[in-house]
Order: sequence, then structure tokens, then C-alpha cells
Amino acid sequence: MTQKRWKLVPPVAQEDVEQLASAIHVNPYLAQILVQRGIKSFDAAKAFFRPAWEHLHDPLTMKGMDKALEKLHEIMENKGMIRFYGDYDVDGTTSVSMMWYHFKRHLGYDNVDVYIPDRYKEGYGISMQGIDHALDSGVELMVALDCGIKAKKELTYAAMKGLPVIVCDHHNPGAHLPPALAILNPKQSDCSYPFKELSGCGVGFKLLTALNQSFGLAQTGLREALQFVAVSTCADIVEMQGENRTLTSLGLAELNQSPLPGFRALMNEYPNISQWRVSDVVFQIAPKINAAGRMAHGFGAVQLLCSEEVDEETLTRTKEILEQNKDRQSLDKSITEEALQLLESPEEQKKLSTVVAGEDWHKGVVGIVASRLIEKVYRPTVVLTKHNHKLTGSARSVEGFDLYAALSTCSDLFESFGGHRHAAGLTFDPKHLEEFKLRFEEAVAHSWPEENRRATQHIDLESPPQHWNGKSFAVLDQMEPFGPKNLRPVFKSGPQKVYPNSARILKEQHLKFVLEHPNADGEFLEAIAFGFGHLEPALNKGATFEMAYSLEQNEWNGQKRLQIFVKDVVLLTN
Repeated sequence: MTQKRWKLVPPVAQEDVEQLASAIHVNPYLAQILVQRGIKSFDAAKAFFRPAWEHLHDPLTMKGMDKALEKLHEIMENKGMIRFYGDYDVDGTTSVSMMWYHFKRHLGYDNVDVYIPDRYKEGYGISMQGIDHALDSGVELMVALDCGIKAKKELTYAAMKGLPVIVCDHHNPGAHLPPALAILNPKQSDCSYPFKELSGCGVGFKLLTALNQSFGLAQTGLREALQFVAVSTCADIVEMQGENRTLTSLGLAELNQSPLPGFRALMNEYPNISQWRVSDVVFQIAPKINAAGRMAHGFGAVQLLCSEEVDEETLTRTKEILEQNKDRQSLDKSITEEALQLLESPEEQKKLSTVVAGEDWHKGVVGIVASRLIEKVYRPTVVLTKHNHKLTGSARSVEGFDLYAALSTCSDLFESFGGHRHAAGLTFDPKHLEEFKLRFEEAVAHSWPEENRRATQHIDLESPPQHWNGKSFAVLDQMEPFGPKNLRPVFKSGPQKVYPNSARILKEQHLKFVLEHPNADGEFLEAIAFGFGHLEPALNKGATFEMAYSLEQNEWNGQKRLQIFVKDVVLLTN
């Protein structure tokens, strides 16, 4: 395993740290972390630690909201049919489920339905087939969620056919917007909405909030809707600060207190989780919802999420999705192993980029495989498979590398291509594969500086794990929900040793050990280090090491213990 580059967060003014520590009565380590994240006053800390409904912004300040509300009122007064159109990923399926559930259950409006495009027949976003289906079904208004901002051709066609569309999207707009009836997207250059980083479901939630206000319903049903928003925000890896953090905090509270039936059916599979957090949503709920769209059809996830009770039908749908996820995991593992074998040659190991292609790899998991490969071989990665006589696939980036820009240098080879600096999708004729490999490698070599070619481990501050106990961790834990722009703090330890002969290897070369010295409470801290099993002999022989680590609470059989989660290790002595 290649050691990461450790990069400490730049220092902050100690005066700010001391003032905050005094104002909110926390130790200097906690105060420094907060100041590093822009929290310097009592009021800022209060808003951060106590997210509240009052912190949410007025939805009417979002450009296009007035037009969207006007059209919705017109259609609803005439009992017209409304269709919610969303993609097959978690953000898309939670978005349409939230709208369908809220309209039927809380607005008492039944003339609504849901459309999820087929990943394999239609692809991502609004499709011509989807528009034709809406027209054939008598839809009078389509609300596109988590998609549509770049569907210029498709929405031009919809407008020509007389189908009005409201777009609720959060992706970056192009130079020319599609001809939708209304576009709700805070990233529009002339939109005054103060927070720009909502998920697609978050944008849909603002529409529901405004619609509720227009009917004089205040928060009716919106607390339930927050559960969908929280799941989408966690799964879509959007910034976990500002309004996103408030929405997620409130939504997780609802999810833990009164989960909706579809979520409850999934959560019941994990009886040992007493308090659901962002990481639990990301690793337990989100993959199951995604599996439906990857292995079968995303509508299966919508049917589950819109369940009105945990009955036999709901349990059957849950079982189907769990089986689909198992199939996804099996394919993910086998394809990753095949792809890694293709990278074993000396020629491949010299490269700065990864491009692998399989004849029959499942299209629904190539994006996951690309991410898995980067965990093993850290470089920009493209994974392709044959589909309809074309090569189609997904690309994933590494920190600090603009994947979209690199792929754009090869765009003349592609039949279709889209994405952003972190991820992309592409399709092209197999005859261009070798040329693409060469040109993509050249683009990576040109724009990926040598100093960035190792994974970076960001470290908030230097702090021996012995400084932490249950009380200080409890404050640290209140920094949840964690995510981009508010990641779980990572610390650098200084020299450490393990308690004699405590290091042991778990399955898949994971390592568990106990630190030699206890904390101030006399507690010997246990650590888990995934993928570091090879260090077991050295640690048990008394090797000294430094580690980058975070703190977590391990819960087992009702017992909670502070645990060190090791991010990286550097041996100082063997």
C-alpha cells in the first residue's frame, strides 16, 4: 500500500481559537477545528451545533419559483395529470418519491405518477422516449427532478409538442438553458437564492415548501419529506455545510425518530444500528436504492420508498432490492478482480492513467469498479464495456485532477460524453479504443503534476489519541452530519506503540490493535486499520509509528466504546 501525502490544514489565529474555546467552553483542540471551518463566534457555533428549521432559506427567492407555482396551481385546479420524472440514482429516485408521496398524502392530489428512465435503453437524464411516453399518457405537466438542466434538445421537442416542463436540477447549467416552463436551479448565474449546493431532491423540497406556503399549509408533511432530502444529500456527496447541513440534520432526526415505511423496511435489516448517521445512509441505505437502477429498474426503488406501511408487499420489495444489491456486489467484486489483472503488466504499471475494457462487464457497475480501481491504483480511471456494439462506460477522477477537461481533449472520438471534473460517462466506437488510451494518457501526463500523484490525507491538527475521552468525543461527535466541506476531523498522532502483542489480523488483511498508553481516563484505546494487516509483525515486535486517524464510537451489543479509525500509518522504527 502506497503511503499517502499528509497535508496539514493551514494554521489559524490562536487568538480566535482561545476566544472561541472560552465562549463555548470546549478544549483548544475542538476550538481549533471549528475555527478552521470558519466558526469563530458563539452565534456561529450555536447555528452549527443546533441546526433549526428557522435557518432554512425562503424558497420564493429561487429564480423560476413564481412561474412553477403558478403552473402547478393551474394544473391542480383543473385536476390535470402531473408526472414526476427523475433519474435512476438515489438523488433521482428519492426526489420523485418525495414528490409523489407528498402530493398524494399531504396535498390530497392523486392525479400524479412517476417516470424513471431505463438505464440501458434511455440512459441518463430526460429522454425522447420519456417525453413521448408522457404525451401518450395524457400528462399535462412534467416536473423533472435531478435532471433537465442540459436537456436542450429534449425540452425543445417537449415544448414543440405542447408539454410544459418544470426543471428542478442542481447540476451546472450550460451556456444555453433549455426551453422549460420554469427552471429551479440555484446555480443559474442570475438566481439570488443564497445557497447554491442543494441536491436535486433539495431543490424539489424547496418547491414543495413554496407550494405548501401557497396553500397555507406551513410545515404540513415537510418533516416527512426531509427524510428523502437527507438520504439524497448524504448519497449524492454534495457539500455538507450551510443549508445542506441543516436539511440533513433535521432529516436524520426524523429518520431516526419516525422513519417512513420504505426506509424503515431497509433500516430493519440493521438492528444493531441504534442511531442512523450519514455514514450509515451512505453505506447501508444508498447502495440498496441504487441497486434497483443498476441491476433492474429504478422504479422498483420508488415503489419501495413510496410504501404507505410495512406490509407483505413492502417486505417483498425490500427482499428484491436486497437481492439486487447482492448481485451488484458480486459483479462489482468479480469485474474489479478482472480489471486489476489487466493492470498487472509492466507496461500498464508505468502508466499514469487507467483505461480498461471488458466484453461483457455489466454496464450498471462500471462506475463503482472505476472507484474500486482508484483505491488500488491511484490514477484517473476509465472503465468500459461493450453495449449495442459500442464501448460505453464511466470515468472517475482523483483529487485535484480535472477529469472532464482531460476527456474533452479526446471528445472528437466520442459519440456521447458528459460529466464534470470528478466523474463522467462516455460512449464511442471500439475502433477508437487504442487511440483513446494514448490520447487520454497524454492528457493526464500533461495536466497531472507529479507532486499530486499520491493520494492526499488531509489532517486537521496534531493531537495524540490519549488526549481524547468520551466527554471530548461527545462534543466532536456533535459536528455531525459529516460530509464534503465538513469532513470528520482527522488527527496526526505523534510516535506510538501498540500494547504488547495486541495487534491481530482480521479478515481481508484488516488490522486491529490496542495502543500502549491509556488516555486520561485510564482507558486503553482500540484501533482498527483497514488494509494494514501487513504491519502486524512489526507492531507486535515493538515498532514505533505515527498515524493519521479519526475518532469514532464503536457500538456492539448495546455497549459503546471510543475507537480509533486509522487512515494511514508511517513506521518510524522496525
